[in-house]
Amino acid sequence: MEKIDLAVVFYEKEISILSLLAKSIELYCEPSLVDNIYFINNASNPTKGRQAFEEVILPLFKNFKDAICLVDAATLGVNHSEGADPYVAQQALKLSAAALSDKNYYLVLDAKNHFIRKLRRNDLFTESGKPISHLQIHGGYLKTCLEESCKYFDVDVDTAKQVLPTVTPYLMITSLVRDLLEEVKKREGTGIYELILKNNKLTEFLLYFSYLTYRGGKSHFYGFEPKPYATLFTKWPETDEDIKRVLDSTSNDSVWTFSVHSKRFQQLKSNEIDFISNLWVERRLFEKKDSAKKFIELQAKPPSSPSREITNAAGDGKVVEGRNKRLFIANDSNEVIRQHRGEKLLNSSQVKAWRRIIETRHAFCAAKGIAYRLMVVPDAHAVHKDDLPQLDNINATRPIKQIISEVYDHSYISYPLQDLVDATTKGESYHPVDSHYTAYGAYVCYKRIMRDLRINIPTLTENEVELINKKGTGDLGEKFEPHRTAEYTECVVKQGSAKKVWNNGVTNRGHMSVWVNANTSLPTCVLFTDSYGWKIQRFLAESFSKLFIIHSPLLEHEAIDVLKPDVVVSLMAERFLIYTPKDIFDKSAMQFADEKGGDVKSYKEILSVSNVHV
Repeated sequence: MEKIDLAVVFYEKEISILSLLAKSIELYCEPSLVDNIYFINNASNPTKGRQAFEEVILPLFKNFKDAICLVDAATLGVNHSEGADPYVAQQALKLSAAALSDKNYYLVLDAKNHFIRKLRRNDLFTESGKPISHLQIHGGYLKTCLEESCKYFDVDVDTAKQVLPTVTPYLMITSLVRDLLEEVKKREGTGIYELILKNNKLTEFLLYFSYLTYRGGKSHFYGFEPKPYATLFTKWPETDEDIKRVLDSTSNDSVWTFSVHSKRFQQLKSNEIDFISNLWVERRLFEKKDSAKKFIELQAKPPSSPSREITNAAGDGKVVEGRNKRLFIANDSNEVIRQHRGEKLLNSSQVKAWRRIIETRHAFCAAKGIAYRLMVVPDAHAVHKDDLPQLDNINATRPIKQIISEVYDHSYISYPLQDLVDATTKGESYHPVDSHYTAYGAYVCYKRIMRDLRINIPTLTENEVELINKKGTGDLGEKFEPHRTAEYTECVVKQGSAKKVWNNGVTNRGHMSVWVNANTSLPTCVLFTDSYGWKIQRFLAESFSKLFIIHSPLLEHEAIDVLKPDVVVSLMAERFLIYTPKDIFDKSAMQFADEKGGDVKSYKEILSVSNVHV
């Protein structure tokens, strides 16, 4: 009979809870069903992770001693020595594990999972041989992730209906995962880690669901049974009734794993601790109830030096709530809070690289008679520093200060921190539950760009725009269920003369669009931007006869050579400064657009599109 492999991704801090999984594998898995067991070392310090595994976990195996394969994340393309994000890495590694297995199927487990009864073949496969999964409806932020994942593979899914799950244990079809990884590489030119890092609304299991839908649909590949796990997540179940229902489900024959999230141990009530301790003794994971209780106490202890950034995390773990209910990005791949605490800085070679980039860009444009301006949009963490307890009494050097100190000529760099702080007396320059500035904040930055360009170009005055107070959610608020909302300040142009005449339909990197102004006597501009460009372009379009938007962190020479603008503006978020772009060698916006599809046009065709009157 065909065997499966197991794949477990773990961090160094999970060694203790991982011991439960190891014990349970020995007790409840049969070598006739399970072949190789891959433990993937996702520790930020791989040497310590490997050492802890070999000292604590490996000795627990007897029946499966020869089946254990310890694999460092770097083997699968995730390099922690280069600052890989462990959370993103964990997701990517669950898919990349397909490269290790020579079986048709592999079972993904988290360190917190453990078996509570014998794993049987009919737990994994239907009578007809299909792998088994279960169905669930995703709401809140997971629904947003589902929509984004389906958009990536351009599949039409009713997100109000049941789809595949997002939790372990998860039986994966090895060949399908390999094909998914190959498709991502074909589209992106990079691996799955880089894709999820770039778009944090893509998740490993929802991407997998989207891809198998793209390949034929969930029912084509899977059979469906009730969920096989009982899990106490960080925030769910909440009510005593729901908690009891989950715990009682461990007696169901269909349930073969039990899990307690690491942050849930601290919330357990005495009756819940009793239940879990009795369960573990009954299922032979502990000999005595006292030992089981001591284990729970150990898991419930906070880390010896907890990070304020982590302990205050909410939503999906990548948000912290500050004072006045303002939300901030946290625990992200850019380590933005550590940047603002002065703990995540550029090294000397990176600082020098930024100086060369900025000076080369300025020289390239100046040689063509083009005015160049780099605007770094301050993080909300800087604008609303007083609302973020993690930055109390902190006045540290951070990447933007390092770069400004290194550059000899500051005349073509704008960092409008004080402008945005001062603007808060009139309205919300940053949305309280979004990671971006509001349209009002964008208007403030627009005025600073126009002032710093030192060119005689008409600029929208405060009498030509209108501030409107609104209430709504944002990308950070959407990470909560129900969604968080807040009042914010919209800013609209009262009587605009510019109109967007074309866009290529591409999302994020590779997006391009064109604005044309009725006043043809104005100069032209190319804006290279990230997501901060969406709100500011409406204002810039009123000051230029033509405004070309290119979603790219690079200064793209081909675009400039063909479009021949009078002004070039690079706009980027402060938190992205830890990455130094390679204008000549990195993948261009045109390459991204071509891979993603849409109304792709050459720069000559884009220039032709702009030759219209509005």
